Amino acid sequence: MGLYHSVYRAYGFEIPATTDFEHLDAVLADQPDSERLGRVEHTFLGDFEQLFLVAESSEIEANGFARITAADFTRYEIPVWTTVLHNIAVRLGHELDPEPAWLVLHDHS
Repeated sequence: MGLYHSVYRAYGFEIPATTDFEHLDAVLADQPDSERLGRVEHTFLGDFEQLFLVAESSEIEANGFARITAADFTRYEIPVWTTVLHNIAVRLGHELDPEPAWLVLHDHS
């Protein structure tokens, strides 16, 4: 078995890895306002040990870097991303979701 290595810069938050995956897939497939508000996706770290909902995500290439600057925290999309992330979390039964943040997700599985 080989190892998979990736790094992402994303805006979102962690939800319990015990979330029902079939329900997660159904909720993420049904995002009627995704054209207008953006699409929420999920990503895992490790062998499904950590689960994240993200509204924005970009891969950082191997031996590369990405900046997170003050401008990222004032992007006009942030209120909308925060709303759609919260709406998906509520539909998944996680009403007390954490505040979204800029994340660096390093997966080595």
